[in-house]
Formats: sequence, structure tokens, C-alpha cells
Amino acid sequence: MRNVLTVLLILTFASVAHSQIPEPQKTAGDPAELEPLPARVQPAPPPEAPNGMDLVPAPTPPPNMPAGMAFVSDGEFWMGRVHTFLVDAIGYFERDRQDNTPAHRVHLDEFFMDQNEVTNEEYAKFAEATGGQKPWQWGRAGEVPSGEERIPVYNVSWDEADAYCAWAGKRLPTEAEWEKAARGGLDRKRFPWGDEGLRLQGSEANDDGYAGQTGRRAHSNYPYGPATVGSYPSNGYGLNDMTGNVWEWVNDWHYRNYYSISPLENPQGPQEGKYKTLRGGGWSDGDERNLMIHFRSYADPEVRSTTVGFRCAQSVSAQ
Repeated sequence: MRNVLTVLLILTFASVAHSQIPEPQKTAGDPAELEPLPARVQPAPPPEAPNGMDLVPAPTPPPNMPAGMAFVSDGEFWMGRVHTFLVDAIGYFERDRQDNTPAHRVHLDEFFMDQNEVTNEEYAKFAEATGGQKPWQWGRAGEVPSGEERIPVYNVSWDEADAYCAWAGKRLPTEAEWEKAARGGLDRKRFPWGDEGLRLQGSEANDDGYAGQTGRRAHSNYPYGPATVGSYPSNGYGLNDMTGNVWEWVNDWHYRNYYSISPLENPQGPQEGKYKTLRGGGWSDGDERNLMIHFRSYADPEVRSTTVGFRCAQSVSAQ
């Protein structure tokens, strides 16, 4: 008790003493009375690219560019994943997701890429001309369902996709070509538009104008099938649906460790293998990591799936 009284007396004395200290007198030369300095002039911010994308000079297409295709200029780009995800690092998933590493520089010659995934109406012309097998969902009559002419064709095997591209005077893109084209000129980004996610909203309808109303950037996380090609904003090269809608066959055989031995120029993939590579993600995918540009998947080349389609490429030198 005595200690408490002592502390209280000390605090009381200090308070009284502080109240008796006179306030300092300000003079005309006191810095507090001087006019404030003018605000520092800030330089004008640099112009922003549309939709927050990096400013990328558009490649100049050659005069012989085929209709319905986009031009991808020659040069280097970073291929593979530069981002790290904890669930992959600790082996949370059974499937090894380290097959898209290490990231590495690749130089490609210039080429053309279909702006859209091959549609039902385009594939129907091929099937009629060649007598090829038609997707089973077209029914016994083998006709494209009304209103689905511009839906990407699916339930097509790798061999059928390869045959279509050859019939059209084109070819399936290599995996490296697909990834460079999907990036649209952006360097080491997760999606064709940058690093921001897809704004997945579940299973809302994807009718005309829906992308603009909701800000969604790709057709994914949706239970009712693919959307009309070109329903979402294109990337920097003018390519549509490089993320979502349907997975896309590419030419390469799949090898998990290929990036460790890949050539630096125009890689063609392994010479043989068991599975063919798939890229881009599909309409049913809800995990954004599966829809990122660097993500690699694979399937037996004989597989036909409701989530798998394709698009074609063409070498500029073939023109």
C-alpha cells in the first residue's frame, strides 16, 4: 500500500510541474510561421494499355495471310510455368503438375494460327468431302444440330483432328506454337489477358453479351457444354478461346520431363510416345490452374471427349 501511495505522489508532482512550464514564444523567423512549400510536381503517368494489359507492339502480318487465321511473328518467348503453387510443391495432387517446368526460352519461326477452334459446320464439310466419321452427338442423320453450327466440334480423336488440318491445307500446331500464340505477346503471364483470374461465377448462362455484362474472360466452370466460338474477348494476337471452351489437341507427344531437354529453336516434341498433349482447358474446368497458359494435359490419341476439340496452324513458308 505504501508503494502505491508513493507512485501516486510522484505522478501528481510531475503533472503539476509540467503544467507550470511556459509555452515557447513563436517569432517571425520560426519555421512554423513560414509559408508552406509548394507541392512537388509529379510527372504524368504513362498511358495504360486497354484492359490493364501490357503494351505490346502488334506484329505486321504478311500480305498472304489466310482468311480466318492470325499471324504470330518469329522470335523468342518464355515457355513454361514461372509461378509456384503450394499444393503442387507438397504433392497434394496425385497427378504430377511439375511437367510444365523449368520455364525456358524458345525461339519460333513465324506462323499462322486459326482465330477460332474448328466449328461443327467446318468439320461437317470435311466429313462430307472425305467420308470421315462424324461425331456421335450429331445423331443418326449425321447432321449438325440446329443452332450449333458455330459451336466448336468435339468428340474428335487426335487422328481425326490431324486429318482435318491436312485436308484444310494446314496442320496441328506444335505445343510451343500453341503456347506462344495463347500468350498473345504477353510475357510470363498466367492467362492470355494477364495475371488476373477468370472471375469464375459457376453455371450461369453464357448467351450473347454475357461476357461483357459479367466481365468473365473465358468459358469455363460451366456444366452444359461449349459456347459459340469468339464469345469472349480475343488476346493480343486476335485469337479467341485460348483459355476454356474446349481443350485443344496439339501435334506433340507428351513427355513429362521434355522441358528439361527441349531444343531452343522450333521444338517439335518427342519423336514417339503414348499420349498426345492437350492445351487450354475446357468448359467444365473449375480449377483456374488447369486453365492457365502453361498447364499441360494429355490423353490417348484415340480418345474422343465432349471437352476436347482443336484448331489448326500453318507455316508462313507454306504459303
